[in-house]
Amino acid sequence: MPRIPYEEAKAKYQMWNEAEDAIATGSSYSIADRSLTRADMATVLMMKRKYGRIVDAYENGGKRRSRTAGFYPVDR
Repeated sequence: MPRIPYEEAKAKYQMWNEAEDAIATGSSYSIADRSLTRADMATVLMMKRKYGRIVDAYENGGKRRSRTAGFYPVDR
């Protein structure tokens, strides 16, 4: 199991999900001669994926989904 508590991982996943939405609406803005640039989308997606995997590990009991869809043996 991951070392971060489930509640914290879930909160951070939600935070990065909201950051993704914020970047989609505009990546920078300015107020009163000050400008702010948000993080780039690649960083946000990387962190969202990281915390999403941690949350999945907690919710699935540490078991990963199999990537094998089907296996068909062939005689030669």
